[in-house]
Amino acid sequence: MSYTEAHSEAGDSLARNEILTDNEIIRTVIAEDDDDDDVTPVNPVKISHSETVAALNTSLEWAEGQNFEAHENMLLRRLRDHAFELKIGTQKKNY
Repeated sequence: MSYTEAHSEAGDSLARNEILTDNEIIRTVIAEDDDDDDVTPVNPVKISHSETVAALNTSLEWAEGQNFEAHENMLLRRLRDHAFELKIGTQKKNY
């Protein structure tokens, strides 16, 4: 493609597109952001403490099998232990 053809094509492209000022761009973006407020939130799935402990145990076994670093395994253990404490606390309230 020659320079003249490229220049002509670029001019045609500009003619098809609206050229906006900075303020018009800002107003357009703000208007698009307001449209996002219409999104209905999805209800989160309820996961029990027992299911969480089981999933974290599985994750920990997998991580250890993959030779993760110690600090990564410790994080999974801490999460599992915290979920277990929540499980125990919930059971105590039910008695």
